[in-house]
Amino acid sequence: MLARAAGDFYWMGRYFERAEHTARLLDYHLAHLVDTPADVLARGWQLLYAALAQPPPISPTETGDAEAFLVPDAFALAAHLIEDTENPDAIIQSWTKARDNAKQLRPWLPVRVWTCLNDGFLWLRDCDFTEYWAQGPNRLPAGVVDRLRHLSGVIEARMSRDNAWRFLELGRFVERLQLQTALLRAWSNPSNKNSRVWAGLLEVCAAYEAYCRTCSMVIQPRQALAFLIANPEVSRSLSFATRSVQVLLSDIDPAGGRYPRRAPHRRALRLAGAIETNLHASAEITDTQDFLGDFAEECRTLHDLIIAEYIDYPLEQGLPS
Repeated sequence: MLARAAGDFYWMGRYFERAEHTARLLDYHLAHLVDTPADVLARGWQLLYAALAQPPPISPTETGDAEAFLVPDAFALAAHLIEDTENPDAIIQSWTKARDNAKQLRPWLPVRVWTCLNDGFLWLRDCDFTEYWAQGPNRLPAGVVDRLRHLSGVIEARMSRDNAWRFLELGRFVERLQLQTALLRAWSNPSNKNSRVWAGLLEVCAAYEAYCRTCSMVIQPRQALAFLIANPEVSRSLSFATRSVQVLLSDIDPAGGRYPRRAPHRRALRLAGAIETNLHASAEITDTQDFLGDFAEECRTLHDLIIAEYIDYPLEQGLPS
């Protein structure tokens, strides 16, 4: 397919994943405004913004009066991540960019996929955040998650498993790798030992029940972190995302997976190897900080290599000799 179209699908997948990631974090955090102690809630906002690599528009915890921001400042913090058009990583901005990419792909997109995507965009653009907040602080991000998951279902049902779908999925999983690495890195601070905060992380990653079945009903930070990194059966683990990237790259470019492997294939294999060899359930959280820092850099390099190999390569390189 055209490299331009491949790039649009790839970035559309990244924006979908980015919007859902932010919405899931907000949905969980805002749903627990009422029954969460003020100090835990304050820590949650700090972790949330750190995981998204964004400076919060306000810093209520610095005043020492954590109770003051349970409702009024929580509104401002959430609005900044949902509807603030000045914030390039806000949910509305991610959805807008995904829609802009989709406009260029109408010949490749099934009508139902475009309709679902466009309806969700129009709903989010025109909704009144204040009105939704009055119905429940997490009402809007929960609605965003539901609509994005509905869109994912329509994509799964309607799109052929061709390279258009593969580049879309590749974008989603590369974005998931980067976002999940940042999320785990924010949570893995040695001072962050509150089991309730770690239980929240497992809930956000849809891994709480799986952790309880596999490990223990008692949340151990070190064990939870290892679970979210190395368990290949959890859809939001680093292992699952890495394996998905490897499969998609092999389907997009079968020759690239054979020796000598092309650069994106080598980097994906290197990420998988890092998980297998450098992380063990007995590893200390402090050691994991270094691992996640290196892993984040490898993920950024993987993105750059994919762009260079399949999307922005020199014109003469893509022409037959």
